[in-house]
Amino acid sequence: MFVKYANVVEVARNAKIRIWHTGRRNCVVFEGKKDDKKSFKIYSATPNVKGIEKFVGIIHELSHVLFESPFKATKKLLEGYWHLKGERYQLMFNIFNVLEDQRIESHMGKMYLKHKSRFNKTTKKLGVLMDMDKILMDNPINMLLAIRFQRGDDIKKLKNYKVYDKALKDVVFTDKYGALRVLISIRPYIDEWLEEKESKMYSAQRNLNEKQKSILDKDTATTSRNFIENKVENADSNENDTPENIPEDIKKSDDDYRERSRHFEGLPEPKPDVNKMIEDGKELGKDIVNDIFGKLRNDGETIKLPKNVLFVKRVCELVNIDQTLAKGMSKLFKRLKMRQREFIDKIGDEVDIESFVEGLIRGNNMGECRINSKTSYGLSIVVSIDGSSSMHGNKINNARNMVATMFESVKNLDNVDIRANVWSGTSNGIVGITEINNESDINQIGVSVIGGGYYSTPIHMGIEWSGKMLKEMKGNKKMMIIITDGIPNHFTAGYHIPMESYLKSCKKSIIKTSNVTKNIMCIVVEGKNSYKYNPVRRLFKPSKTMNVTNMSKASEKIIKEFKQMVMKSLV
Repeated sequence: MFVKYANVVEVARNAKIRIWHTGRRNCVVFEGKKDDKKSFKIYSATPNVKGIEKFVGIIHELSHVLFESPFKATKKLLEGYWHLKGERYQLMFNIFNVLEDQRIESHMGKMYLKHKSRFNKTTKKLGVLMDMDKILMDNPINMLLAIRFQRGDDIKKLKNYKVYDKALKDVVFTDKYGALRVLISIRPYIDEWLEEKESKMYSAQRNLNEKQKSILDKDTATTSRNFIENKVENADSNENDTPENIPEDIKKSDDDYRERSRHFEGLPEPKPDVNKMIEDGKELGKDIVNDIFGKLRNDGETIKLPKNVLFVKRVCELVNIDQTLAKGMSKLFKRLKMRQREFIDKIGDEVDIESFVEGLIRGNNMGECRINSKTSYGLSIVVSIDGSSSMHGNKINNARNMVATMFESVKNLDNVDIRANVWSGTSNGIVGITEINNESDINQIGVSVIGGGYYSTPIHMGIEWSGKMLKEMKGNKKMMIIITDGIPNHFTAGYHIPMESYLKSCKKSIIKTSNVTKNIMCIVVEGKNSYKYNPVRRLFKPSKTMNVTNMSKASEKIIKEFKQMVMKSLV
């Protein structure tokens, strides 16, 4: 069964993983790159490490690969930037290991709830194996292990229990540097313990004939070997794992720490910058699992934009919001929340491993492997607007005001994200794109490009660019709305591409973008008579098009038709 999970990690991390059942500890070693794939070797302890089943041990090591544990960078950071040596370095690195184990298991448990249960049972077993005398030691390693191994109730009276309990909670669901961030936050308490230990050592050396010579006493070292070494990732687990890639606030924390010269008495709460560092890790860690599923679906390969695209600025225009329409659409979007149900799809919160492996064997539908069993909120919409010369006047004005009205209708809805873009082309085949990412950008929806020369209607690029924007948005449901006057045309090397040939290119763009969303709707800003002969109608199904002539006079009709179109496209 673990081979199937290794296959998942191989796909997600473009890796080749070999599993060897030998040795006395579980670990993973990065062996370099071969044929553009990262090569890893996982050693599964034989016989098993006491308290850790073989399957759980392998899944844990796979988690280090999947969630990119930065062990090599951390070692270099502690030695090169923080200038730690000897037992101080050993203590700090072992504490990092405990925090990192907690981090990766939280993410793996989120991907697959059965793993969460397996990890929970394993940590409980390891807690039972811990000796009570060791548990009651107040050293940071034993305290963290006791809490992680579900023996926290036995040490609640120990000094700084709340600090280490909070640390293990803070590191859950953080980014790849989350364990380092949390390590920084608890460093004052670790140093306090070291100061006290060194003071006792000095007294012992004078009064007890050097009976105790090490900061890490024998029992502490034994605990480290029993419960950490068998679970620690090899230092060379990632060739991109270098200190240079570590965020600056983490690298420089040692300088800030020494400058503060904090007193151990009273130990004030970490400074706001440290708290912010942890919050940043939480924020960056939110999308880790979704990003992995994106790689499993091969999202990054769906859209490849040509080189002939430029960002352009447009002349600012006047914006008018239709408040009546805005209120109507606000009610519409609130109804788009899905009811709770369970099914296999691309957007659930855990992996159905059998579904993924079946897709892997078949070579298709690899993304259809997630169990969706909770209420899903979130709609992402991109409005793609024709900015060609034929849209000049009331057409572009209506389009601009409609987009402004849509932005207005969702500004108080956290579960709806709306963006837009404007596109037009030159006779040399260059496409000028203007992105509209917030309300302040809406006045850029216009025909006139600063610098001029953009007058054609390269709708294919409007479709592809909108797909790119949608892919980067996080809504569970995605929708594209195209606003145009419906005369697609494009140039190449100064020559006008024939309509039939260009329509074929447009259809290819639609097919390509359908990997991101099939919910594409086209609104044609044009009179009814001329609309009947528009080539754009050949690109989309009748149910996916809407004709708009005058927004100010047609608010009731638009909200009715628009509501129907949105509901149909999201079914």
